[in-house]
Amino acid sequence: MEPEAPEAGCGPDSPSPRRACDQCRLRKIRCDKESPCSNCRSAKRSCSSTGAGQKPKEPRQRVLISSQYERKIDMIEERLGGIETLLRNLSPISGSTSSTTETFIRRPSDKPTPLSVTSRDDNSSTVFDPEDAGDFEGNSSLAAHTVFASEFLEHAVQGTPLQQQGGSPKIDAALSSLRQIARMHETRRTVSSFHDFRLPGLKQPCKINLRDLPLPPMALVAEKLREMKHGPAPMMLAVLYCFIDVERFTDQCRRVYFNTDDITDARFILVISGLAYVFLEAGLGAKDPEEKALYDAYYAMCQKNLETVLSQLNLLMPATLENIEALLMAASFSIDISRPSLAWLLNSQASHMCRTLGLHQIHSMKDDSPQKKADKSLLFWCTYMLDKGLSLRLGRASILQDYDISLPHIAPEAHVAYPGTEVMTLWIKHAQVQGRIYERLYSPGALRQSDSYRVEQVGILATEQKHLMAQSMELFAEFENSDEPEGCMFALMLKSDQVSYLSSLALTYRAMPPTGTRSRTFSDECIDMARAAMSCHQEAMGMMEDQSLKIMYIHWTILYAPFIPFIVIFCLVIETSCADDLQRLADFVQSLEAAVDLSHSISKLHQLCQVLYNVAQLYIEAKAAQPIDQDMVPVGNEFNMYLSQLGFMPVDESMENFDVSMAQTTQLGDWFSGNNYMMGLLEEDLSGINPSGWPS
Repeated sequence: MEPEAPEAGCGPDSPSPRRACDQCRLRKIRCDKESPCSNCRSAKRSCSSTGAGQKPKEPRQRVLISSQYERKIDMIEERLGGIETLLRNLSPISGSTSSTTETFIRRPSDKPTPLSVTSRDDNSSTVFDPEDAGDFEGNSSLAAHTVFASEFLEHAVQGTPLQQQGGSPKIDAALSSLRQIARMHETRRTVSSFHDFRLPGLKQPCKINLRDLPLPPMALVAEKLREMKHGPAPMMLAVLYCFIDVERFTDQCRRVYFNTDDITDARFILVISGLAYVFLEAGLGAKDPEEKALYDAYYAMCQKNLETVLSQLNLLMPATLENIEALLMAASFSIDISRPSLAWLLNSQASHMCRTLGLHQIHSMKDDSPQKKADKSLLFWCTYMLDKGLSLRLGRASILQDYDISLPHIAPEAHVAYPGTEVMTLWIKHAQVQGRIYERLYSPGALRQSDSYRVEQVGILATEQKHLMAQSMELFAEFENSDEPEGCMFALMLKSDQVSYLSSLALTYRAMPPTGTRSRTFSDECIDMARAAMSCHQEAMGMMEDQSLKIMYIHWTILYAPFIPFIVIFCLVIETSCADDLQRLADFVQSLEAAVDLSHSISKLHQLCQVLYNVAQLYIEAKAAQPIDQDMVPVGNEFNMYLSQLGFMPVDESMENFDVSMAQTTQLGDWFSGNNYMMGLLEEDLSGINPSGWPS
């Protein structure tokens, strides 16, 4: 700061302005500042202006904002943000004091406070703040366990041979990843993933007219539609073909581009999500870098437009077939971008519409034409399959219950050749089993049942799945050696179904108490199915040379349903330190590495699996380096304490008055919800976790 320069006319030689006289100031009346002033002339008093009782005028200061001061201000803001984060992180630890802390930080005021760095929507309610609630994640307290892991790892490694042999960089990298995962969980402060998806960083002060949104060039879209009509069906559009044929999709595009009538939200969602798949497929097949960049840009444009229309979607939209189609397309696209929570919200709305229209009851279609009945049945069963699959994926009760459905569990005639209808019928029946797996084995009501009940249900569900898998493999044998493109597509599809069946069987057998000798956590059947699924996955990846097929397989077989085998093998490595199982984890991570550039969702899955593999490898090293000296902290035992709280270790049966059945039931619930939480991390930004940078 420096004194302000004197203004023109106010220099030392210029006459300074006269102040109010002493008499007017004492009487507190206005002075015209003449000499003498009018008041003093009227009162016939002497007029003097000595400034008695007044402070001398100080030179004003001008603030010079330099880069140095800007940096200091930025540092202050960062520190305040850090303080806010620390205060928020106290909530899961302090328990009863969390609400008090939140109240202190978040004052119900329209003005931002220094501790409220994040911008707030002016329309947010002070009674129910969207940032004060999080997605339901079951009974798992995995975040607290992760924080605990960071603390004990940091202290347990001190003074151990692992640190003395230069292993501390690995420990530091593991701690960094664990802290980042814990931080991501603690900062998930939205009501649901739909709100986070709706506001990807920008606020929308008012509703945007769909006509104002940019669209890909009409000529390019027309060219791609002609290719779809006359050429082979693009693989990425398999989801689109389940709902509408090419002719109807072309007509919908024409209506949107030419604005023949008012553009409804449903029609815009159908067109823009379909075009997103079109340009994603085109970008994967483009050879020219400029052409690929162009297709990628149009894909990003379509995705942004879809975000916009979903952000202003009417919650009370009417129950129509077109709206159900649009919600299913948006839900399928959400799964492809690894947003199962958003897919659940959209599909839940579609499920309620199906029930409103009576699509789950066969008598509601008695007066419909065969084609109309097939269209309605197809919409319902697609909604049903997403409902059951996402129910198991997210650990939530499904909306469409089997006891309320009279429609036969058989797929209608689809727009594809044999065995399209047969394959979809198997999908419907597998989805039915997935719903029963959660309902009878992993729901809160099922976990209250006895072990004998769960063992009985495991036998029933496993028999059903093995029967479905046998039917699927019979179809696979017909197309395994096919040279036709369509036959090869069905062969790959049925092979991926085998992986899905084996994964579901591993999850089913996980509910059985361990009875074999290979593990104190998993039954022998669970271990066999998990290992078979990992092996079958390698075979499926080896068959898929086309990039589109890899994306579809990983998105809809590994990401869509909970891929339990990887977690089972991970836990087995923790328990037995088996080198063969550790290699299975490494092979799985390596298989994903070949596809990380194809999809952002696959890249995040690879990151998470790489972290778990590195932790398993580090655990084996730490356990092998456990010191014999009793004065040193036993790293292996500390690991065991943490992993047992996660449900990743067998229960300790050596304690007195120990109820094995109750402990195993509690561990089963923690294990299932913990796995769902780990898969839920794929909806978060994992850029802060860099497992590839871990020291070797």
